[in-house]
Amino acid sequence: MEVILLQKVRNLGDLGDTVSVRPGYGRNYLMPRGIALPATKANLAVFEERRSELQAASQEREDRAQARADQLKGKEYVIAMRASDEGKLFGSVGPQEISDAITEDGVEVNPKEVTLTEGTIRVVGEYTALLQLHAEVEVEVTVIVAQKTDMGINMPPRRAADEAAEDADLDASADEMEGERVEDAGEPADETGTEADAPLGERED
Repeated sequence: MEVILLQKVRNLGDLGDTVSVRPGYGRNYLMPRGIALPATKANLAVFEERRSELQAASQEREDRAQARADQLKGKEYVIAMRASDEGKLFGSVGPQEISDAITEDGVEVNPKEVTLTEGTIRVVGEYTALLQLHAEVEVEVTVIVAQKTDMGINMPPRRAADEAAEDADLDASADEMEGERVEDAGEPADETGTEADAPLGERED
């Protein structure tokens, strides 16, 4: 079916575009949420009459999304879960848990706006979540899944710390190899010498 978009939709089209979508997607998602209208002559005429109003509303939604993104930029959220000694969660962490943690911190986020770049989390550790707040606005946040115990919370190793340790190991290995090369360069190539190298008076007849 063909619909008229009343706001920009990621990977679909911009406000005012007439696009073809699956009937179920149009009837069950786009139209009930006021995102699109059936592309009839009457609706096209109504859209043209309301174009300025709809453009202003679309810009307002984008501005609100950008304001949320500015608040979330660089933020970290700790979610404590029961887990085995090996770090495997007794359960999982997904968009719902992450959106709850962010909302509790003061910025409202819908689970549908959360994308986990590495899939559902089932092991303690540090992860990245992508928040798609608007067709034109997205922001990444760090999610730290820690082990919850009766004694408190055990934080996992930080990814940045692990990377720094790896870089330090690489630098140390490089310095060690460089030192070996310098040491080798200072050694004589051959300490025995040959008869041709001996003084003339010492040569055997």
